[in-house]
Amino acid sequence: MLGVGLGLHPQPPAEVTVPLPVGLGWDSEAHPIQVLRGRGGFRSETVPRDLVDPGIWSGAAIHVDAVSGNDANSGQGAADGDFSDAKKTIWAAFVAGNATGAPYRVIVKPGLYQEAAFTRNGQDEPSQPVAVVGWGGAVRFRTGPWQVVWSDQAGTFGTQESAVVRVFRTDVLTPRGHYSELSEVADPAACAATVDSWCADGGEVHVNIGSAPGTGDIALIRAFHGARFLSHAADLYLENIHCEGGITGALHCDAVATRNVVAVGCSFRYSAPTSPAAAQDAARVRRTSGLVACFDCDASFGAKDGWNFHEDGASGLHVLLEDCSGSDNGAFGVTSCNALTSHDAVRMIVLGGDFGNSRNGTEVHCIQQTASYLAGCRVVARDVDGSSVAYQCSFEASMWLDEAVADAAGGASNHAIEANSGTVFTRGFQAVAGDIVTSGGGSVSAF
Repeated sequence: MLGVGLGLHPQPPAEVTVPLPVGLGWDSEAHPIQVLRGRGGFRSETVPRDLVDPGIWSGAAIHVDAVSGNDANSGQGAADGDFSDAKKTIWAAFVAGNATGAPYRVIVKPGLYQEAAFTRNGQDEPSQPVAVVGWGGAVRFRTGPWQVVWSDQAGTFGTQESAVVRVFRTDVLTPRGHYSELSEVADPAACAATVDSWCADGGEVHVNIGSAPGTGDIALIRAFHGARFLSHAADLYLENIHCEGGITGALHCDAVATRNVVAVGCSFRYSAPTSPAAAQDAARVRRTSGLVACFDCDASFGAKDGWNFHEDGASGLHVLLEDCSGSDNGAFGVTSCNALTSHDAVRMIVLGGDFGNSRNGTEVHCIQQTASYLAGCRVVARDVDGSSVAYQCSFEASMWLDEAVADAAGGASNHAIEANSGTVFTRGFQAVAGDIVTSGGGSVSAF
């Protein structure tokens, strides 16, 4: 086992404050964050709902019920959680909330929502500060059907469905608890000859899993937008929202905006571009001058990256990820796929993250002028197509690894840390597998 620094810190008897590293450049006045270290690991004292416009919590509440709701209803209730006059789709709640001209919240009954039910395929987005909250349970949105009836096609099973981009088995999970992806083949004959495959044949989809699939055993991810917010430029809060699919990502925030984006207990997975040449990330936030804060969230099975943060000309993006994860990212032969990446001059704090098992890339990659503090994170790199790299710091970027763990193996070369022109500082770092390399003037040292 390799190590850099002075070894693991002893477990503190109680929580202690951990100062942010000198040089991180975090704007503590705009985004005050206190990091604590205790027996349970690293955490912040952040209250997620306090990070967005308080008018959200006192404004109108529009209710949504996928089963009993009707978009002709008002959506209003006598109190939060009263679904007696609920709407049926989330986008219809956005339309009603926007009409108030003030911050509002969308209260969604737990259940299954599909295809155009979120933003009407990108046509209806919020125009005000908004929260979308799963009321006491998980709201699951898929850019495809939840139930599929299959017919025996003599070697395959087929169904009438168009614009399918990715196909997964929901009855067989990966070691990380995600759906297992089926391989796309050319035609029904190839599908019949290949177990765990699928193909599109005109307006029909064929699958072969070696037996007859149940109605809920296959996830057909179609070419719809996921939680896509390309025009919304105000505070956004998501809680208990789980998105599957999306041609521009399961979560995609792209407007030039000064605002905060907050997610609690959410997942963003299985992004499905219309073309492999335009592969998108599971969760992508760009051009936001403010704080992106995610708590207990997962971004996995992106067609490219899991978590992706870019300033792209709008300076001031700060990111806080607490107890978040991302794995199994990269598809269609796309290269440079990461579980977590930040670009430009993003400032990032990651506490207790768990990332790994991406294809054709680096698990945690900080690039350009980014500065990132990662505390208590664990990264597993298993890229059998090339080099397995757990943490990479490139160009002028700076990275602080505090009690972080790297396990890099299975590739032609395996790097726990790669400082490619970047500057990496470590404290209590563990390399379960993989070496530590520098190039282009990069460095790795203790702090």
